[in-house]
Amino acid sequence: MIELRDLALGTPDGSWLLEGIELLVPKGGNHLITGPSGCGKSRLLKVIAGTERPARGLVRVDGREIWPGDGVLSLTERVRVGFAFASGGLLSNLSVWQNVALPLRFRGIPAEEVRVRAGAALERLGLQSVAELRPHALSASARKLGNLARVMALDAELILLDDPLEGLDAADRGRALGLVRGWIADATKTLLIALEDSTPFAELALDRLELRAPSIPLESP
Repeated sequence: MIELRDLALGTPDGSWLLEGIELLVPKGGNHLITGPSGCGKSRLLKVIAGTERPARGLVRVDGREIWPGDGVLSLTERVRVGFAFASGGLLSNLSVWQNVALPLRFRGIPAEEVRVRAGAALERLGLQSVAELRPHALSASARKLGNLARVMALDAELILLDDPLEGLDAADRGRALGLVRGWIADATKTLLIALEDSTPFAELALDRLELRAPSIPLESP
């Protein structure tokens, strides 16, 4: 499902953030991407999603070359990709319900099915009471759950989660963790989860890519 070859990400000051990354995740596989803050976990997910271009290297998703290539356009209408951002990610001019429903509408899902699927996702994550509010009126925790609800409603095949539990209180953390563990157990879904603290998933036999942040000038021999 996901193949990375000799992948590198640069920084504005001319250093490598990541270099020589190799990763192969089969369809239905689950991978943790771990490492300290600032090591490139979030950027790596964006590269795989096709929204950020790497400095070099190959990115292939479901047999299609994303980089070199057209990035996210290479995935449109081909692979259902769900991305839950660490922060933000919801469109500010739409309500929570509209944000969750939007990817379904883009895919031409009938209106009644959109209503049912979006409603079920919001209920699962305890967001019914804020469904008509816009993101600016929500807590950071509710915005994070809104991103997860959007992924759930889409029934994504490839799920990219950026620190999905960080900042959640006990109740919200339980809801989110239950949802993510369900995805991990689902052989039809491929997951990449970026996080610093892997403790919540410690008992699960998940493959892991550990990132570090080398300081090597781009122009060095």
